Amino acid sequence: MTWGSAEAVLLATLLTLAVGLWAMSVLIDNALRTQQVVEVSGTLTRRPVAGLLVRVDGWIRRTRPGRRLQARLGGAGLSWSPARLVTTELLAMALAVAVLLPTLGRISTIVIVVAIPVAVSRWLDHRVLRRTDRFIAQLPELARLLANSAAAGLSIRRGLEMASREMSEPASSELVKVVGQLRLGRDLEYAMRDLATRLPSRELSVLVQTIVIQSRAGGALVTALSDIASSLEDRKELRREVGTVMLGSVFGGYAVVAIGVASVLLMNLFVPGILDVMASSPLGQLALAAAGGCFVVGFVLMKMMTKVEI
Repeated sequence: MTWGSAEAVLLATLLTLAVGLWAMSVLIDNALRTQQVVEVSGTLTRRPVAGLLVRVDGWIRRTRPGRRLQARLGGAGLSWSPARLVTTELLAMALAVAVLLPTLGRISTIVIVVAIPVAVSRWLDHRVLRRTDRFIAQLPELARLLANSAAAGLSIRRGLEMASREMSEPASSELVKVVGQLRLGRDLEYAMRDLATRLPSRELSVLVQTIVIQSRAGGALVTALSDIASSLEDRKELRREVGTVMLGSVFGGYAVVAIGVASVLLMNLFVPGILDVMASSPLGQLALAAAGGCFVVGFVLMKMMTKVEI
């Protein structure tokens, strides 16, 4: 495949823009950390550039996609801002275009470039799911600690502080965030619902609702938390058994999809540009569309068959 000066200039411009956006996202992350230190220390010194970057990040977070992405990043245990994740994806896509387009052709490059944000999204969801499962496994212990602290006459806030020191990850870091929000003046309901947003699960929602209702209306908090601890222990065992049963089916489904996609890309690697040749004829376009449709339908069916609501 021959390249002209116009294509080279376009790729260089795209790559430069992606690097610039990524650098700006790094500055935004640093500015946010600086602002957090300023708020905690009480220092009033502010830098105009940092203030501008914080406002840019605040505008991104106020949008609906920004809020959702921020919640997913928090649930995954990542300290990145949404802007940094998006610009990192754009940089990876620009690098993929610059490296792969001259060698693999347009079709393979488009497939790989489209797969980058999809793969990042799946990786992020996987991290959130794993972290949520680990947190759910710790919920019975958390409920018992809160019940013991309430029985000892401590408040919910003191119980959360004690649990954040005694429990392991990821519960420790998540409870530290909750306690930090309470220290900054947030009410208990906001802090607990923010936790449920980062790590969405039915078990955590039940615990959050119980704590919020008991903090509002009062009542037998010790009894309620003890009962929840017992129920959460039973659900933890059930989730473990279901996960063990479905593990083989999930792995097999992903393996079939991965083998199919890898075979197509390897074919194009051995014969560079073969997919572009196929896409130049109606019959080849039909074959590519049929293959892509089968992959999508198979993946959707696999997800539907292996998804078990507990």
